[in-house]
Amino acid sequence: MTIAQEGIHQDVIFPPGDLYSDEPPWETELHLRQIILFLKCLEWLWRDRCDCLLLQLFF
Repeated sequence: MTIAQEGIHQDVIFPPGDLYSDEPPWETELHLRQIILFLKCLEWLWRDRCDCLLLQLFF
């Protein structure tokens, strides 16, 4: 038994991983553009703040 399996109770039932879904995927180009826009808005909003140095280091 591995370390990961030791913490799992026997009564826990995991759903199958091959379920059909017609939902659009999250990782689309539109989603990426929305994330980029969100980050750019945060950069603009925080442009004059000096306590967001950590955020500026990543971009």
